Amino acid sequence: MAKEKEFYSKLCVAGSIKFVVDEASEEDVSLSENDKFSCNLTTILARDREVVAANLSLLFNKCKVYIAKNGFWSKDDYDYVNKIKQILINVSKDAPMTFEDTVAREDMIDLYTTVMKYCSSKFIYRLDKLKKDVTGNEKNVYIGSFLDVAKSKIKGDIFEVTSRYLRHIKKVGSYYGSLVNITNCVRQEKYKTSFSCIDMYLLNPITADQVIFPWSDTVKKYIRDSKEYENFKEMCLEVRGIKRRLERIYGHGDAQLNREKSIHIYLHAELNVLVNVLNQDNERKFIAVSKRSCYLCDSYIKFVKNKGYNITVSGSHKKLYHGWKLPETFKKEFMLDTIYALDSIIEDEIEHHIDIIARSDSEAESCPGSERITAIKFV
Repeated sequence: MAKEKEFYSKLCVAGSIKFVVDEASEEDVSLSENDKFSCNLTTILARDREVVAANLSLLFNKCKVYIAKNGFWSKDDYDYVNKIKQILINVSKDAPMTFEDTVAREDMIDLYTTVMKYCSSKFIYRLDKLKKDVTGNEKNVYIGSFLDVAKSKIKGDIFEVTSRYLRHIKKVGSYYGSLVNITNCVRQEKYKTSFSCIDMYLLNPITADQVIFPWSDTVKKYIRDSKEYENFKEMCLEVRGIKRRLERIYGHGDAQLNREKSIHIYLHAELNVLVNVLNQDNERKFIAVSKRSCYLCDSYIKFVKNKGYNITVSGSHKKLYHGWKLPETFKKEFMLDTIYALDSIIEDEIEHHIDIIARSDSEAESCPGSERITAIKFV
């Protein structure tokens, strides 16, 4: 459809020239124990750099969990989820128990080991970030305190942390923390009936291939002057981040910007969960996500909330992804509204860069013999 092609074309242009639309945000959400359980599940289900989303509903005699990720589920994934499910059922049947008795069970020990093995790639990735961040920052009061504690408790090589080490420590510790919280839920009497009959639904990804207009055709709708267009295109190809995104979307080389492309799009995990639970009932629905939602997912969730649905997520990182897919629910209405938002993003960013180019040219002309200053350092 022509309007869809226009939407995805503008999304690709907007995402290429302005990847981060606004500052990341955290919603001030009061999480119930059920919500926290969903969050903990997404942590132990995010195997690598993937994004996982989940919604948990406690019914009178069972618990339903809808889970999606931004990719296909492998046989290992199914085996892993089924193992978690069976252990949770077995533990719940024996509730109530003390925390100490629960973690001492052979099946719970097996669960802890299985989770850490399954999530090892992401765990090591986060641990490596933690290790890289301290060299040269030992005098920082927080890092110094951490190292003092570490030196008193850890033998052998002590890894080094950066000024961001608290955030990284929290992420590294999130796996164990999630397992502890899950253990505390399933050992309680009040969840015995629900968790001993837990159903986990792994949602299939929803993908498509979408043809988009050439980058040049879309941009020229906002820049009528041919010289201004060429200057803007040159700037985009000089700025490392923009050039990298252009190549990822359209391919390598200037000529690729003048050709139609077919891109692969997919429904993001939280929206896949959302459209599956949206019309089940009118109760509040919390969707846990292993990573904060992107700009368009956040926009869609706000759009749905304005329709009267009680949907909650934990925050947005405000990034634009060219592979984002429109949900079928409210598709036309949301698409028409969002095209105007994409227009605004593109227009503002083009105006910003053209202004920088104009000022750079003016400065170059006032300094005979100097070359035109590029916009790289301003982006």
